Amino acid sequence: MAKKTKKSGFFQKLFGSEDDKNQFLEKDNRGTRHKNEAETVAYWNARMRKTEKEPFVIYTFDSAVSAREALLELPCIHEAEDSGNLICTETLNFGYYDVEEGGYDAIVCGWDLTHDLWQKAKTSFINHGGRPRGQGDLEPEIKAQKPKKKKTGKVKYVTTNTSRKNLGTQVVTFTYEVYRGPDAATAKDFLSEKPVKKPHYYIIVETPEGNYGRDIDGIYRE
Repeated sequence: MAKKTKKSGFFQKLFGSEDDKNQFLEKDNRGTRHKNEAETVAYWNARMRKTEKEPFVIYTFDSAVSAREALLELPCIHEAEDSGNLICTETLNFGYYDVEEGGYDAIVCGWDLTHDLWQKAKTSFINHGGRPRGQGDLEPEIKAQKPKKKKTGKVKYVTTNTSRKNLGTQVVTFTYEVYRGPDAATAKDFLSEKPVKKPHYYIIVETPEGNYGRDIDGIYRE
């Protein structure tokens, strides 16, 4: 990928780079990053227990470079300037990682995977030499385009709940910080400003369009 040309010195500080608006940082990540095969297996096991299944695209590549470049073709996937990690500006599960039998898998999935983005992911994965992993993909339902609603309010705090669960030989406390919001967009904006830095801590925003949450791995839709 070509590097952006930036202004330097006094003029950069005064005016900024013309490309600053196209730069992304780790804090801009709204997705849940899959860094290894185990995380995808855990996600898949939970997904299989659901009555309705989220759409997905998952392909296998010969190299990590091909898998990464295939993801970067998508309009919501970017490389963070500060961390070098891939980030996603949509509430999706995404990532690439090596697999036990050889090769690298790239995945994009979740309820917010639109039909247009699903098609772009499938095309990009094929163009970069990817091969379907199992079924390979599940097409999302094509929905009628609805006019965007204006935000009707703010996110309001509801309650904080805790529960203790046995994880192996340890007893772990799970904390759920619950809020209520008017719509999905407001919920995601709110969660993007609420990073979670410790495990077993969850921030949940309930909305009429579904519940959105954030944990140490990122933002997700329940």
